[in-house]
Amino acid sequence: MSRIRQRIVKVFSRKTRVRPVARWLAVAALVVAGVGVSASSAQAASSTTCTGTSAVTYSPALKKTPQTVSWTENDTYACTSTDPTLTSGSSTVNATLPGASCIGGGVYPSSTTYTINWNNGQSSTMTGTFTDVTASGIETVTGVGTVTSGQFTGGTATVVWVYLVPNPLLCLTTGITSQSGTALAQILLVP
Repeated sequence: MSRIRQRIVKVFSRKTRVRPVARWLAVAALVVAGVGVSASSAQAASSTTCTGTSAVTYSPALKKTPQTVSWTENDTYACTSTDPTLTSGSSTVNATLPGASCIGGGVYPSSTTYTINWNNGQSSTMTGTFTDVTASGIETVTGVGTVTSGQFTGGTATVVWVYLVPNPLLCLTTGITSQSGTALAQILLVP
C-alpha cells in the first residue's frame, strides 16, 4: 500500500494544472491497480476485491456554523473473490456528528468499525483506523485494519473512499446535503 500512497502524493504534489476531476480519476486508477496487484500476489490466500459507489447524506445540511448532524453512508460493491458465491456486497453506516461543518476539511465519523454485508448471506466486520484527508478538491478516506468477525475473520482489510468535495459556496447558502464517490475494498486472509 505504501507504493500506492507515494503515487497518490506524487499526483497531488505536481505543480502542473491538473483538473480536480483528472486527479480524482488518477487516484481511483492507482488505488484499483494497487488492490489488483496485492490480491494477485497472494494466490494461496483467500481474498475479495471490490469496487463500487458510495453515497453520503447529511441532515441537517452541513453549513459554515458547526452543528450536530446525522450522517448516513450507503456503499454498494461488485466483487471478485476466491469464494465463488461472493459477487457483491453493501454497507450502510449511520452516525451522529457533533460540531460538524463544511469548513476545514472532510467530514467522517471517528468510528473504528465497518461492516460489509455480502450477497451470499455472510458479512465481514473490519476493526481498524480511518483517516480522512482533503486536498485539491478531493476527499480520501482510508480504513486499514483486520476482519474481526464474519467471513474472512483474521484477514487484513483495506477500504478507500474517494469523493469530490462539493462546491464550498453551498456552505454559505443552502448547505451541503450529500456527497458521492467511489469505494474500493480489499480483504486478504493468508492461511
